[in-house]
Amino acid sequence: MMEISMELTNEPGSLAKVAEALAEANINIETMCAIGRVAPNVALVTKQIPQARAVLDNLGINYTVTELIKLVMPDQPGVLASFSRRIADAGLNLNSIYILSKYQGDTELVFSVDDPEKARETLNIHEAVPP
Repeated sequence: MMEISMELTNEPGSLAKVAEALAEANINIETMCAIGRVAPNVALVTKQIPQARAVLDNLGINYTVTELIKLVMPDQPGVLASFSRRIADAGLNLNSIYILSKYQGDTELVFSVDDPEKARETLNIHEAVPP
């Protein structure tokens, strides 16, 4: 999975235009977030990166694509604190984090950092995500 971040104009319909174009191209959005009032920053997570790039290019929207790392952790107090401390102690900057699901006491999430390989080593994750 990858994160696509873009800055949209702060006017009615900006997100709708992007969401409709992605839907028309049959692109599934796994999760997303948006924040900001002057220049809303929207980030979405999808597995369909080439298709999403083509849609955004066609719309003339500037965007960045970032690799995400998937992790499943227990859904209990203190786990996020421990996770983020391990990332920090490794000298990594946590850039984004998304909860994908919660099921039977586990939380599945994806996150991005400034050095994905070092994060995988730090967390003992052996899965690589192609760019």
